[in-house]
This record gives sequence, C-alpha cells and structure tokens, in this order.
Amino acid sequence: MRASLHSDAGHEVHAMPDGDTAERWLETGTADVLFTDVRMPGRVSGEQLALRHADMYVLVTSGELREQHPWLAEGMDYLPKPYDRKTLLAAVGRAIA
Repeated sequence: MRASLHSDAGHEVHAMPDGDTAERWLETGTADVLFTDVRMPGRVSGEQLALRHADMYVLVTSGELREQHPWLAEGMDYLPKPYDRKTLLAAVGRAIA
C-alpha cells in the first residue's frame, strides 16, 4: 500500500508500509526528503534506504541514540524518538530551506 496525501502543513507525503515498498517507489518517484525509521519492516531496512539514497536529504529516526548508528553520514539529519509534530516539521523545514 502506498499513500499519497497532503499534510495540513503543506507537504505532499508518500507513506510506505515497509522498506521494500519505499525502495520500489524511489526507483521512479522523486521526493525532497527521505524520512525513514532505522528499523523498517521488510527486507530493505531504513539504514539501507538512507545509504542508497544519500544523494537526497535524508532524515532518520530511531528510539536509539545517534551514536548507536555509526553509518549515519554527516549530511543526514537525525530525529530521536519520541518526537512531536513541531520537531518533525522543523526538521523537514531545514531540509527544504
């Protein structure tokens, strides 16, 4: 399942149920921001998505500390859980600024 919607903050959002679906969508779709959890259902993890698509702005979230993920590149933004809507929108805003 793939959902495309407009958030009330004015962003077009393409929600994917797992890393495999996200990877297939990214083969043909384009986005300004890749927002992924480190742990995604499916064969393709959030880490793999982030590393494969590091040419775009990548925002990674996890309930773990950033330091627990040494693969995170300098240019990748990290959003620790739990986060609120305001914090998420600020991170997306930095990406598209």
